[in-house]
Amino acid sequence: MLWKIYFWLILAIEIASMFVETVHGPVVETTDTVISIISTIGLFGYVYKKQILSQSFWKFVFIITFIEVSVYIKLDVLNDPELGVGGMIFVTAFTLIIMYPFFLGLYRYGFRKRNSV
Repeated sequence: MLWKIYFWLILAIEIASMFVETVHGPVVETTDTVISIISTIGLFGYVYKKQILSQSFWKFVFIITFIEVSVYIKLDVLNDPELGVGGMIFVTAFTLIIMYPFFLGLYRYGFRKRNSV
């Protein structure tokens, strides 16, 4: 039940983020949006126990999503001088705490035992 609530919360956040002003230009924002949509589909598959595409595909998506979030932290958080050190630590920790279940779900979906969905 908590996984389903988390999925719908993440989906709402991702939809809302599509309407936020772009900071890094259309290429970075489009790449971020595509990765977010694909990884959210993977989270959906995990939460609702639906087999979508291959297990190898989701392993790749997990790795790309982890890299994408790391790049987001580098570009948006660690390069913002207005935050200060305390703010950077807080936003980074908050992002990682919110994203931990997302990573866990994608990991379990991609690296699960065969035929367990």
